[in-house]
Amino acid sequence: MLSDKANYYELKIENDKLFFRTAYFKAEKTSVLHAGVYTREFSSMLLASAVCVSAYIIDGTFSSRPPVVRYTIIVLIFVAAFIGANTYIFRKRYLELVCDRTEKIVRIVQSGLLRKKSETIPFNQIASVAAGSKSFIPENLDGIKFVQKISAQHGSPMPGLENEEEFITLSLRLLDGSERIIFAARVEGGRVDGEPRIPLGEIKSFLNS
Repeated sequence: MLSDKANYYELKIENDKLFFRTAYFKAEKTSVLHAGVYTREFSSMLLASAVCVSAYIIDGTFSSRPPVVRYTIIVLIFVAAFIGANTYIFRKRYLELVCDRTEKIVRIVQSGLLRKKSETIPFNQIASVAAGSKSFIPENLDGIKFVQKISAQHGSPMPGLENEEEFITLSLRLLDGSERIIFAARVEGGRVDGEPRIPLGEIKSFLNS
């Protein structure tokens, strides 16, 4: 199995099949709702808290249970909602690419909230495998500075939101002119040596052999 040092992806070849898996496949600019603040755990806690408040209000309106029983139920609801949200709603999404030389097809599968999104592309519809880049320039600088100021006052500084973001991408370019991005990772700090390694040669060689 091949993987880059930063664990951006996993790639392996078994007989006539190539398997590629990554959580980095969307080139999107960072939201002011920074991942350092709104982590999976924190987001799950907020959702579980909202569910508990709703349950408490509903139970208090339509039930006459003793307080101890009510609080026990609320705690159990919080635990269940937190685990469920962290496991299913806010889980990390993955893209899986399977290249099958026997059937001459490429299958792309993206995990989703309730079901997976799958697409099958014949080899003869793929024009090339190409590396590229995408850049995002922040637009609302005043809003970003305000968020940074507030977060710094609360002990959670969020530096870098005002910087231009650059992504290195890997795509399947099809004969109809469209493309399917299968890998997209942020270039850290704008440095050349900060660019993540991409499996361009491995996938291109497999498809062309």
